[in-house]
Amino acid sequence: MAVTKLLTIYQPEKIHINGKVRLQARFDDSGSENILWYESSETYGTYMTTERVDAFLVGLLWLALKKGQNILVKGALSEKLYYSLNHHLIPLIAQIYKHKHIKVLCDNLVSTPLPNEGAVGTGLSCGIDSLCTAYEHLGRAVPAKYQITHFTFFNTGSNQMMGSQKWQDKIYQDRVAWAKACAQELGKDLIVVDSNIHDILKMSFVKTHTLRNISALLVFQKLFHVYYYSAGYQTLTAKFNQDSASYDPISLPLLSTENVTFYSAGSNFSRVQKTRIVSEFELSYKYLNVCLVRIKNCGRCLKCKRTLLTLDVLGSIEKYKNIFNLEAFYKIKDSYIKEVIEGRNRDILFKDIYDEMVRRNYLKK
Repeated sequence: MAVTKLLTIYQPEKIHINGKVRLQARFDDSGSENILWYESSETYGTYMTTERVDAFLVGLLWLALKKGQNILVKGALSEKLYYSLNHHLIPLIAQIYKHKHIKVLCDNLVSTPLPNEGAVGTGLSCGIDSLCTAYEHLGRAVPAKYQITHFTFFNTGSNQMMGSQKWQDKIYQDRVAWAKACAQELGKDLIVVDSNIHDILKMSFVKTHTLRNISALLVFQKLFHVYYYSAGYQTLTAKFNQDSASYDPISLPLLSTENVTFYSAGSNFSRVQKTRIVSEFELSYKYLNVCLVRIKNCGRCLKCKRTLLTLDVLGSIEKYKNIFNLEAFYKIKDSYIKEVIEGRNRDILFKDIYDEMVRRNYLKK
């Protein structure tokens, strides 16, 4: 497929709508105009970055890759991001997914940092990866300038992966309330960001989540100087696949700008190690949420049973009796153990659990 026409992105603007603040940018996709937007509360509207096109370039990158279009940025762009995308990240993504090698074009590159509050953030979904990152970066072992000051919750597509529109809206509101309550107990603000990026891209969330979520964070370059994006894979055992998390340790530093630095948090831990760390975090007994279908963890879905078996192997399962349906899990436990044993040579997460079973003589108990 040849590179045809341009995807043109214009300088963003900030508007007030329905008591919220929206940062939006117009873009032209081969003659068809549209708007990508990110919306948050008035409290954080002041930190929205109208001075750079960075957030919108990252958010629309997958659209251009899918269509094989070069991107023309009509506005100011971070020089560091421009260099990293053109010379490193775009070529990598093109090789992984066999896409055409596109280019970003811009004649207004800026290397001067914006005023910045020095905040440190991470997403708070309350899953294993998320709570592990939170626990690791709230203690004194982390230097003061790298300790978490704010949590984020981005509605960029994870809540639209299944179910009806009514169900998606409900699960989004439920997850926000859950995360907000957890953040409050930790004494931190939760910055909630809504966006129409899912409707714009119309692509697999799993394949594109890193760029979607980083684009939402780049909206607040006048607030954050460090952001931890929770790793989905252990770097040591990761192989490139359809999940963008499989190459996060490479892509995240390349998405950093003169203002904010991104880290792949927890990438040195296996999923079992993360679960053990989380099991030592008392707040997780109240807020751990891994379920694919509901806030009160069902105990039977893919993520619930994997987490519960790991917790059982670690001897910590009873700590979670108030937020998981343990009765439902115990009914399928034996069949799931069999599935893990049989699949350990083709699934790294199963192998991780199996190896822990062997270490702890779990199967002989």
